[in-house]
Amino acid sequence: MLLVDAYNVLHVTGVLPPELAGLEAADLAELVSASRWGRHQVQLVCDGTRPKDARPVPRGGVRVTYAGGGASADAEIERLLEECSHPRRITVVSNDRQVQRAARRRGAKVLRSDDFLRQLATDAARAPRGRRAAPRRDPGPLSARQVDAWLRYFGIEPTEHTP
Repeated sequence: MLLVDAYNVLHVTGVLPPELAGLEAADLAELVSASRWGRHQVQLVCDGTRPKDARPVPRGGVRVTYAGGGASADAEIERLLEECSHPRRITVVSNDRQVQRAARRRGAKVLRSDDFLRQLATDAARAPRGRRAAPRRDPGPLSARQVDAWLRYFGIEPTEHTP
């Protein structure tokens, strides 16, 4: 099983080729499904609650879950590791040191987010034309929620005047 700290992976920059950059959770799920990890049971764990405008995730072995209101993916991954009866069968994908320590403490393997993305990019480039992840289409303008999230990411507190 693969447990992925989804937003940690999605915020890694400089790894994916431009046509795959700017992924959302559903896009990441598609990319994982088409990769070497597609045959594994994969859980992408996201912070907070599912956004109302989130696209559905394609069927298959990849699930996208949300930690819940006010909860972090880090805490949810640690909880899942503690509850697992076979943690040695789990690989945790995260650059977060606390998550990595929790995984190693339970005997799980750890894969860094940037290394994971490199694997996904390599697999996407090697896939036959018909099986490649579709190039990203221009999603149009950002929603107000996305603008606020990016402002917070860069340390700017959104105001009610923010477009």
